[in-house]
Amino acid sequence: VRGTVREAGSGAPLAGVVVSIHRPADGNPTASLAATLTNTSGEFSITLGDTGYFILIAKRIGARQFQSPPFALVPGQTHRLDVTLDPVRYELPVVTVSEATPCRARGADRGRIAALWEEARTAITASELSLRDRLFRATITRYQRQLEARQLITRGETRTSRSGVTEHAFVSIPAESLAAHGYARVLPDEVVEYFAPDERVLLSELFVRDHCFGLARDNAADEVGITFEPVRSRRVSDIEGTLWLDARTFELRRVAFRYTNFPSPVRDPRIGGEVHFARLSSGAWHVSRWFMRVPRVELQRETTGTPRTGRVVVDRPVIVGFTEDGGTAVSDDARDGQRLASLNGQVVDSTGSAPLRGARISLSGLALATDSRSDGSFRLDFIPAGNYTLLVEHPDYARLGLMAGEQLLTIVEGQSSMTLVQALGTGQILRQLCGYEESPDATTSVRFVVSAVPGAGPTPRTIHVAWPSRADVAAGIVRTRTLATDLPVDGAGGVTLCDLPRATRLHVEERDASGSLLRQWDLTSPGIGFAVVELKG
Repeated sequence: VRGTVREAGSGAPLAGVVVSIHRPADGNPTASLAATLTNTSGEFSITLGDTGYFILIAKRIGARQFQSPPFALVPGQTHRLDVTLDPVRYELPVVTVSEATPCRARGADRGRIAALWEEARTAITASELSLRDRLFRATITRYQRQLEARQLITRGETRTSRSGVTEHAFVSIPAESLAAHGYARVLPDEVVEYFAPDERVLLSELFVRDHCFGLARDNAADEVGITFEPVRSRRVSDIEGTLWLDARTFELRRVAFRYTNFPSPVRDPRIGGEVHFARLSSGAWHVSRWFMRVPRVELQRETTGTPRTGRVVVDRPVIVGFTEDGGTAVSDDARDGQRLASLNGQVVDSTGSAPLRGARISLSGLALATDSRSDGSFRLDFIPAGNYTLLVEHPDYARLGLMAGEQLLTIVEGQSSMTLVQALGTGQILRQLCGYEESPDATTSVRFVVSAVPGAGPTPRTIHVAWPSRADVAAGIVRTRTLATDLPVDGAGGVTLCDLPRATRLHVEERDASGSLLRQWDLTSPGIGFAVVELKG
């Protein structure tokens, strides 16, 4: 089946129209047998491996759907069928909902939900077809970020990039497996495995069968949302969330989701992810950004109860951070069409009065980075539109295991933005490391930076800190010591201890994974609220 899709009135060819072939049936047509997107000339070609009677459906987001009368195909035949679509009026089509469903929705909403879902499915289908037929090329950047637990502040990020479109940017396991076994599963070693939906999962009948849909009413005026949640009979872990569409054009912008019926002992609404969609000038669609955010959980021992009732020591699971896996796909179409944006800025030190030289500036999830100039200024080009976290790295802050600064930015397509970033001050450093902005009286917070052990490989190490108790000092006893909690040396080569006594003799030991002593130091804790102490030798 070949043809050209044009706009009524103007006769202009329409690119990016989803054209599909179905069997005719009483009521609604059967599921799609084959589908494709029209090219920049509005042309399409679909080859079928069967004969008989068929119908053709052409769907363009924001316009009324076209459905042909039935036509016959015999072996070896090429059927020509040109299509004329009404101009885009950005009006939702009328959709009759007649199937029985276990979900309850207001009668006035059901038709609108179904119509919005058809618009979203059109974009998702176009994205799947664009990738299948390799209709665009892109630079794909994969990243992994380590985030702290309280404010999702970045502790570190790694990235890899490649060019071309030879496979899905991210791939989910089959919808059948997710429907049967769930989106989060506990493995035998108590590790939780998480899964996210890709285009094929969202398009599947199983996803529709397992979820109830509603309207999102409390968002910005320029977006309209379709909420989804598992049907009540679902017992395995699942996802709930919202598909956000442009309120005027009904183009799909993103899918945000979080986990339900969670198998893990921890709960947090920030466990989830997003999938963003973008439309190219050729009419093709693709996933432009995505991420999954999952928790890092540790067992922390605590004592409950009273001496009268009896004390009980329990291990309580606590979220100590998050790992975010994601990526971006910057299409060559966007770069060639000059639809990307730029960012100019300056980085200053914690006082705000001097430039921060030697800083590395990047945008989370993008393979874009630059160094600050002598005056602290920087520039980043070829940025796709979207929301980002601007990351500022500096060697002095890296010793603390921190970024020098972070800033949330909204990049507007085709525009040049300006920003000013001030490096973290002492109060902000303390808040990130210890949870408060000023050390309590008589205590200090110390960042111990531990040099590498000569001749030893990168094996796990822990730091033990001990000091005399106040009662011992008052009694003149100097050998009895109170032991601080064992702390692992982190990826930045250090440990942070909060609420140490000021101006007190400390005994510090470094041990390997087996508990054997590697090195030890005797020193005096700082007499100020926060300090960095290097342990050498």
